[in-house]
Amino acid sequence: MTRLVQLITLFICLLSGSVPSAHAGTPVSDRIAVEAGVKAELSKDLALPYAPDAALSGRTCLDGRPTKEFQGDIMEYWVNLECPYCGIEEPLRAQRENPGMCIVVRHSPSDNYGESLKKALSFEALLRFSPNAAHSFWNAVVPRTPLGVPKPYEAALQTALQDAAIVPEDFADSLQQVAPVVGADIIASQSRITSTPTWILDGIRFPACDFTASQVPLALELAHKARADDADAKERIVQMITRGLLNESVL
Repeated sequence: MTRLVQLITLFICLLSGSVPSAHAGTPVSDRIAVEAGVKAELSKDLALPYAPDAALSGRTCLDGRPTKEFQGDIMEYWVNLECPYCGIEEPLRAQRENPGMCIVVRHSPSDNYGESLKKALSFEALLRFSPNAAHSFWNAVVPRTPLGVPKPYEAALQTALQDAAIVPEDFADSLQQVAPVVGADIIASQSRITSTPTWILDGIRFPACDFTASQVPLALELAHKARADDADAKERIVQMITRGLLNESVL
């Protein structure tokens, strides 16, 4: 186990040069200013075509299905595994209840949180062996509330390896394979991801929106309509994101 921790630390050293600053969402008192900013970012997103296939090549959905040749809606769930609002339970339930969707986890760890990068690497490495083990690990290590105390990282990883009967040497090999994947996420997040969680639905960023399982398909439908230039859908998205940024209920 010590060797695995050393390997993860090594990968962190290799990636640390590209780790972005903190991505915690911050409430803003001036609603008008927030809305103006949200509208500007929405316009940027809608001005760009969205083709997730290339960026997500080789990735898997939360339920383990590969993104390659997936027929349906691919969406991105950007997280920091030390963010108390970045839970796995609701996205996983949304994935299981909507087989026509593929939710891909992407990582925006922060150098303000000492173990967030280690957790991201471990989650991706576990996902290659067992989605269930990866989900359990995530659920154990992420704080459930701002004051929540997660299970210690090393203990959670040891439990996941034992439950999935993963040989430590094989896990070390998997860490090597996923390090470039997490590194690519970190680089991509620097220009687009300002808070976690952030959903990207049909190319539209929904920052600070910790959707429930039932809200995910509703938000996706709005994103499709906004992409088709539906003015009402655009306004509803602006209001949803604004409420999320102000720590209000998004729906």
